[in-house]
Amino acid sequence: MNCDAHSHLEDLNRPETQQYAACAHAQTLAQFEDQRTKDMAQDMLAQIQNEKQIPFCQEHRARMYHIHQNADYPKGVYRVCTAASFRSGLPDWDILFSVEAFDEVLQDDVYLNHVTHCTLHPTRTLLEFGSNGGDAAYTLEFDLAEKRLVDSGFHFPLGKNHIAWRDLDSVWVCPAWHEAQLTTSGYPRQVWLLERGNSMDEAIPVLQAEIDDMFVAACRYLDPQGKDLDVIEVAHDFYRKTYYWVDGDLQAQPLNLPENCDLIGYLGGQLLVWLKSDWQRANTRYANGSLLAVKLSKGQLGAAQILFEPTAACILEAVETTRQFVVMHVLDNVQSQLRAQQFSQGAWQQATVPALPRGTIELVDQPYGGDVVYVAISDFSTPLTLLCVDFAQQDVAVLRKQPKQFDAKNMQTQQFWTQSTDGTSIPYFHVGTPSDAPKPTIVYVYGGFAVAELPHYLGLMGRHWLSQGYAFVVANVRGGGEFGPQWHQAAIGNNKHKTIEDLLSVVQDLQQRNLATATQIGLQGGSNGGLVVLAAMAQAPTQIGAVVAEMPLADMLNYTKWSSGTSWIAEFGNPDDADPTATASLQALSPYHNLQEDVTYPKTLLTTSFSDDRVHPAHALKTHARLQELKQAAWLLCPEDGGHSGNGTQDQLAEETALVLRFFEQQLSQ
Repeated sequence: MNCDAHSHLEDLNRPETQQYAACAHAQTLAQFEDQRTKDMAQDMLAQIQNEKQIPFCQEHRARMYHIHQNADYPKGVYRVCTAASFRSGLPDWDILFSVEAFDEVLQDDVYLNHVTHCTLHPTRTLLEFGSNGGDAAYTLEFDLAEKRLVDSGFHFPLGKNHIAWRDLDSVWVCPAWHEAQLTTSGYPRQVWLLERGNSMDEAIPVLQAEIDDMFVAACRYLDPQGKDLDVIEVAHDFYRKTYYWVDGDLQAQPLNLPENCDLIGYLGGQLLVWLKSDWQRANTRYANGSLLAVKLSKGQLGAAQILFEPTAACILEAVETTRQFVVMHVLDNVQSQLRAQQFSQGAWQQATVPALPRGTIELVDQPYGGDVVYVAISDFSTPLTLLCVDFAQQDVAVLRKQPKQFDAKNMQTQQFWTQSTDGTSIPYFHVGTPSDAPKPTIVYVYGGFAVAELPHYLGLMGRHWLSQGYAFVVANVRGGGEFGPQWHQAAIGNNKHKTIEDLLSVVQDLQQRNLATATQIGLQGGSNGGLVVLAAMAQAPTQIGAVVAEMPLADMLNYTKWSSGTSWIAEFGNPDDADPTATASLQALSPYHNLQEDVTYPKTLLTTSFSDDRVHPAHALKTHARLQELKQAAWLLCPEDGGHSGNGTQDQLAEETALVLRFFEQQLSQ
């Protein structure tokens, strides 16, 4: 069979493609959207919209801002209350705008992606509205004090633009609404400074990247201890970058930083640099994964101090800066810790961290100008607690506790280790009630782009899966970020197959421990994770009972031709590379090309959306068509809205989550 027979599904504008997707979607709903699924979705929606759920906010000048959805406002509203009322537990919410109102303004079906406050004038905001929930968005300037759009304000058309405040009267604009402005990845390649009252024809050009670069972005770092700094990032690919500082004449000057690093902050006239490879400077070598504070004077790099240095098991996960402190979320064998360094009177010193509950840490907000950080902590079976951590006063205040969504009294979380094909030890978390008998088990995996999968509260999964006596697993495979840059870099390009080998080693270990039989194991992953579960299915179909691949990559010989595909070459390799090894690796990885006749594959549910402008829907559509052609049990869920990141309504989220769990329930508990 020539797989290119499905190439017509790559064109989303063809009526036959739309008809194919609509028909397959309807068949999926008819198969799985029974009364139990509908009841589950209604219960999930009630949990999501429970007013006792924690409203995660941005704090600006003692006011808490929050995007809120409910039955009356399915697309949501943006609202505000005082910090005092929020901390009292009785927030006095004031609605600032309704998202739905902007459908008429923009003459499009839009969803709110982001609200960016001008930090020093926070009632002025840039609102980013995604069309149908996609990444491409409109940007509008809105005055929260007057609750209206700003006349002749900073308003920009639809595109994968990057717009950032420089100050109240100017913005950095990286436009993406004309072909000439785009890289081959479909992202901006130009940086302009636009001052209030001027049109883009009057904007000042500052930098243009090469067309084969991935994207550009610009921002202003506000330094509470010194002079602010304008920085431009030119991403050559996902992992190689060149950073520039912008001088007083608006000239972009390169910073002499290594390509494999992330610039993540600026404090006390020092750049905070997170290394992704070793860095040799004069007689000193700084280790891959370290966090450095590097002095900057008129664009010249000075002395560096190590704020964090990793070990084999202990790595940096996230960083936040306050007025005096650098706060670091650290993973030790995939377990969270919080550390801090203080910059005071011109010197760095290790700071004491107030005692916190155990669990996975999320740094959720940092109000500008102070030393307070909002931290959320949970684990698989313990709901989130929202804490206000004041590093200057060494004080911790509990602000909110998420309501319990399931009874975890008899549930047990265990971290197991198994050996992959090459002998590397791979950890995974197993959650469920102890039992002597194997049970239906969902194995969730991502395994790419240095993203770490951590023990967060399972909530709806616990309520509608674990509570049924089933189990849930998170596989911490290579390609992710659980053990730092080296863990990620071990499974990219020609070594991407190691991610699939790691996952299959977890699957086999579950069977050897008698935790699940092959027919009871369901694999779930989205985007890169969708590629991983489909590739595992193609390679070891008898080891798996069912697969859910959400917004997956699947055609790895053509992925660079669609949407943002070329931006991922550094992760997967280039199918057009002259080196035949690269093409052979992608051929071996590509699920779509490795589905064979006379093989029985696990029952498969694929999801996508025509508004996904990141991972092209052709991946899911073609894979579904191929499975159907092979007379396999396969279904397709393809709603119109939601984009790649699920930027739709909470109703849609609940319906899709319920349908996925109902699918697994039917396939794995037989």
